[in-house]
Amino acid sequence: MFNTLSRLRRSDWLAIALVAALALGFLPIAYRKTVWFGQGDVRVLFRAGWAVWTGYPLYQVFDDHGWTYHYPPTLALFMAPFANPIPGHPQPAWALPYAASVVIWYLLNTLCLILSVHIWAGALERFQPRPALTGPLRGPSLLRLGPVLALLPFVGDGLGRGQVTPMLLLLIVAFFVLYVENRAASAALALAIAITIKVFPLALGIIPALRRDWRFMFWAAAWCGVLLIALPIICVGPSETLDLYRAMWTKHLSGIISGSMSHKIASEVSPGAYSNVSVGSLVARIVAGEAFYQAPLPVWANALQYLFDAIVIAAVAVLGRGGFWTVRGAQPTKGYPLLVAGAVLSAAIPLMILAAKPNYVAFALPLMAVLMLETWRRAGRQVVTGTMIGWVITAWLSMILLEVPWNWLKLVGLMTWALLLLAPASLRLIRTVSVMPGETSPSRA
Repeated sequence: MFNTLSRLRRSDWLAIALVAALALGFLPIAYRKTVWFGQGDVRVLFRAGWAVWTGYPLYQVFDDHGWTYHYPPTLALFMAPFANPIPGHPQPAWALPYAASVVIWYLLNTLCLILSVHIWAGALERFQPRPALTGPLRGPSLLRLGPVLALLPFVGDGLGRGQVTPMLLLLIVAFFVLYVENRAASAALALAIAITIKVFPLALGIIPALRRDWRFMFWAAAWCGVLLIALPIICVGPSETLDLYRAMWTKHLSGIISGSMSHKIASEVSPGAYSNVSVGSLVARIVAGEAFYQAPLPVWANALQYLFDAIVIAAVAVLGRGGFWTVRGAQPTKGYPLLVAGAVLSAAIPLMILAAKPNYVAFALPLMAVLMLETWRRAGRQVVTGTMIGWVITAWLSMILLEVPWNWLKLVGLMTWALLLLAPASLRLIRTVSVMPGETSPSRA
């Protein structure tokens, strides 16, 4: 990362300055929404940090909307500096004031976003051989700025709500890049931290599993054991840790995974909302003819969602055979097919999770960079094509439609279809890069 920074040109620094200006310009808006009007999701995390360290029942604590905490207790332990009590309880002396917590949390997420796009672009530049590109925008700036601009409404939604999406994106990017560089322990740590924040990054482990990478899986299991079990035991004790996981499973996770969630939990995650991006939610909403916010998905829609998930994973596995994994013999050492497969799986996350909101679309940032780079490789120069512009307009429009009063427009789930439009090119690319010459990591060569 630092080697790349030393090579940045003036245009690259201007791109970084633009991203920073956009982020800082949005900060007062996010601050006003969160602190003055109590909007956003960040208070759920801050209240969880207060509950787990003061003995209040973690999975019963609520924010000003009545929303509760659904994730493993480890994330709540990390929220200690931002702890925010429920009304009627004193602010802990060891915690930051709420307003300061909001600002620091926003800036931390912004830093994670910038690091994510920079590290990912640097990895693509190292592992994708291509001819020298021509054009007025040549240099690394467009490969970093372009994906952010393409997905700006979704990135801004996550930042404005105080979601952990930028942090998860950084961890996912770190996992794939470190894995390609054959740093098993570090890559496993990045994935394990992502799993402790929200469980669904576990699906990304399909790549090392297909490669029968026992060393990585040992490290991943070890890190998950430390973060999910050992750390809570050290902090709150064995019996309390057992009680926390029992409450998480019985009151939250089992219902969310199975689809048979209570109406209370359904009203919080809103699986049938217009803003839900998942395929199961889209189909259930269309069949119902309207959005539904306080009821779980029908059983058949839940089953359809898991069938779709299985198809996505199977397609990546089948098309990537011989590229990033093989059935027999030594596993391929080319780094670029691994990065492409990781980008496709990451972009599919919003379609695969039962309660994915618009900010999850930011997980497609790595795929945006890959598709841009492939377009430039074919053209021999950095270009912005009509197809790119058309897709960006569609994606932005899908976010804007959530604010219009015409429910029939929101019912069709344009955001979901925008992501599905990427599937043919993405899956075809997995197959294409499997037979391309590619760079290997020095440690793998």
